[in-house]
Amino acid sequence: MTTNQPTETKRSVYDTCDPQYLRALREAAGMDLFVLARISCLSVAQLRQLETDASDGFFYSDAIKRQAYKRLLMILGAEPPTVELPEALRDATQVGDAHLSTLDQIVAMSKQPSLQRSSSDLVRAGLAKLNVHKQALGALVLLVIAVLLFLFNNPQNSGQAAATQATPSPVQPVPISSAAELPLAVVVPVAPTPVPSASAPAAAAAPSAVVQAGACAYSSEAMPQLTPFTAHKEGRYVYLVSTANAEICVVDGNKQATVLQLKAGENRSVYGVAPWQVSSAHLQKLQIYFQGGRVSLPDAAVNHVKLVEIPVAR
Repeated sequence: MTTNQPTETKRSVYDTCDPQYLRALREAAGMDLFVLARISCLSVAQLRQLETDASDGFFYSDAIKRQAYKRLLMILGAEPPTVELPEALRDATQVGDAHLSTLDQIVAMSKQPSLQRSSSDLVRAGLAKLNVHKQALGALVLLVIAVLLFLFNNPQNSGQAAATQATPSPVQPVPISSAAELPLAVVVPVAPTPVPSASAPAAAAAPSAVVQAGACAYSSEAMPQLTPFTAHKEGRYVYLVSTANAEICVVDGNKQATVLQLKAGENRSVYGVAPWQVSSAHLQKLQIYFQGGRVSLPDAAVNHVKLVEIPVAR
């Protein structure tokens, strides 16, 4: 007990920051309070708190307070207590045996055969990794789906596909009666419009050669001219949306005719040059988009219109 008594006393003084012990050391060293505060890089208020055990709270924590107390003890010549080692660590033989035992255990573990992982373990490990990154994978899948939907629903892409698949045929204009045998979009060569003569007044009085004769061709007759309210795109294509089953004849400025068989809810783009002629017995069932905007159709009695291009708004 007599051997450990000084160590225990020093530990108690250090742990409790004994103010009387600190003040006695300072007075024994003959050091002024202000001088000691300047040497220890502490304020006079902090030093007074340590010597009087006041609870003014000049230290952020007890650990900082003990460190300041330890620094003051070292300045005043009283070395703070050190940590006592256990008896087992003081014996060099016991410490060496412990190190050898640790090395033997490491060597024994290195000689063990490697663990064989079964296929089920590998599958479970893979699923665990997927579960960790499931948010990133879900975002990637949603991005791919969005890109696919955009590609399939883009009207320009669908119109380009229809124009690529359409091939000219050297046959005569196809009647409407045989339109059921045609593909969804067929490009028909332009047939010259017959010139009306005096001996055929009935033919000249026909309202629409496309509707009456059943052929899709360019017409030189007068028809309502439509323009968009504001042009955002060039007039290189016409985009049609049908609200009912309808057969539509579209002729561009080069007199290239296209027959469309649209069902309710279907849409299609036809590419070419302006001006355009759009004819159909169900024209009021169509939504026509030209130069980036929807054009307004005239009254219900009209079955053919002409789309005239206007300058693009900049």
